[in-house]
Amino acid sequence: MDNERKNIHLINELPHIYELEDMMAFCAEHTHIYIYGHDENQEYLLKYLDMCGVAVEGYVVTFFQAQEPKFCYRTIPVRLAEEILEEEGVGILLALPDRHYGKIIPMFRKAGFQDYFVLSEYNKRSIAGQVRPRRKEELAFEISLADHCNLSCQMCDHFSQLSKEWFVGVERFEKDMVRMGELFDHEIGAITLLGGEPTLHGDIIECIRIARREFPKGELIILTNGVLLLELEHSEKGNFWEVCRENDVRISVTVYPIKLDYEAIEEKGKEYGVPVFMSSNIHAGQGTRLTKISDKHTMDIKGGVERFYCVNCLYFNKFNVLKEGRLYMCPIAAHSDIFNQAFQQNLELREEDFLDIYQIQSWEEISEFTCRYVPFCRYCDLKQWGHHSHWKASSKKIEEYV
Repeated sequence: MDNERKNIHLINELPHIYELEDMMAFCAEHTHIYIYGHDENQEYLLKYLDMCGVAVEGYVVTFFQAQEPKFCYRTIPVRLAEEILEEEGVGILLALPDRHYGKIIPMFRKAGFQDYFVLSEYNKRSIAGQVRPRRKEELAFEISLADHCNLSCQMCDHFSQLSKEWFVGVERFEKDMVRMGELFDHEIGAITLLGGEPTLHGDIIECIRIARREFPKGELIILTNGVLLLELEHSEKGNFWEVCRENDVRISVTVYPIKLDYEAIEEKGKEYGVPVFMSSNIHAGQGTRLTKISDKHTMDIKGGVERFYCVNCLYFNKFNVLKEGRLYMCPIAAHSDIFNQAFQQNLELREEDFLDIYQIQSWEEISEFTCRYVPFCRYCDLKQWGHHSHWKASSKKIEEYV
């Protein structure tokens, strides 16, 4: 069995947040916004600006191409640079590869034109990457087998330490997995069974079998704190490790500073031929046993975050959550009811914040949903997200999130 870990859980490139702010300020200062160039990355920039409510009037080109680009997000006018450089209120976003600027910027200067904004190569690429609909083999979703957990971690973005005991019913799980199998023609990049803590679910073995039956190929991951893994070798419902081997399951263990024999877990994986990825950071390319750091995903409970920040989120177009027939953009939205109940808040979910998997007809609708702004994004203060402190038990106070 191949023990190389795929990159499903690696975070997408996230645009530089301060450059996004500067670009939006530039757009606000000009009456007529144009994008220089007319190719795939420029059209994805247009899509992003559409999401942000920025009105783009057209593309600017040095000369008209003999053949129109094949990719087309939506049609807007294409104008020659010489036609618009003398118009009042024009602002141009330069989103071409840098090699073209040696001709374009001198042309601007010769015309006395200074109202342009140069996007970095990184932001051009990362914005396009975030708003590009993913192919079927790139798509993934996660599903919580249990909302609660046998650890109590500060700042958990699934709110597991705040949750009452909750397990997904096997019938509900099977119904939703069958439907997802139909939508995806039983092919997908990855599915993650997690929580809370998934190994608390008494029927985790049955859930594994159902998931693999509906998706014979693709990565099937169990994301766990590992506390119960060794006990599950002799569970009442069967040998968890044998079932993982039979169903080609990869186990991802988050390493915490607790008394747990992680070496024994690794050895058990080798004994059964089950890949075990072990790391204090599940988003790392390679496993690390460095001290676990808690990330603070700061919330704006008044919902005042501007739209343009959305592409700077590690969940955007990446970690979708399936829960009780609905597909959400992220775990924070999917489990917001736990946050609301724990802290007497009212983070509002709107119909645009999720897809009813029984009301859509194809995986393409999911691919389009996951790369667009949803209203719930207004609650995430992404500029304040980041590493906070060494891991410790939760105080279960709202200050962990605001």
